[in-house]
Amino acid sequence: MQKEEFLRKFMVHKNKMYRFARSYISDDEEAKDVVQDVLLKLWETAATLNEGKNTEAWCMALVRNKSLDRLKRAERKLRSVGDYSSAEANAVSAEPAPDRRLSNKELGEMIQNSAAALPEKQRAAFHLRDVEGYSYLEISETLEMDMNQVKVNIFRARKALREALTNRISDERRPA
Repeated sequence: MQKEEFLRKFMVHKNKMYRFARSYISDDEEAKDVVQDVLLKLWETAATLNEGKNTEAWCMALVRNKSLDRLKRAERKLRSVGDYSSAEANAVSAEPAPDRRLSNKELGEMIQNSAAALPEKQRAAFHLRDVEGYSYLEISETLEMDMNQVKVNIFRARKALREALTNRISDERRPA
């Protein structure tokens, strides 16, 4: 495969791949590394790729798998070191005072934190649908999941996010 063809087929998806990796991995540099690893793998295997494949869905599936591998590796490393303090520090977020209205930034952070707590399949399906704007068919191909499972996971993710946000907002507005 020539450089121009590679750029045309795969590099157009680079930003989506990054955002998708970022939905799994909270560190910008780590997410960039995931995308770089995937692009390198694509370059190495480009000659053997099936022309009929949906390249975008395939790229996203590779990003998902690589992100999950990195998370598993980090979790094993964290367990072996026995240092849970950094994970606990990441889980605690600065909460606004209850008497303030939520800003768009605060609401965005609440959504992001709540989405990060979703089960992996729900988080991935939600991100691809509501953030990236993928169709159900594209999500089904990307996540290698039945169309009905995609719809169920998106429904459950939205419901869980709605409940988490409602609870959190009502807790913050409740007088002390």
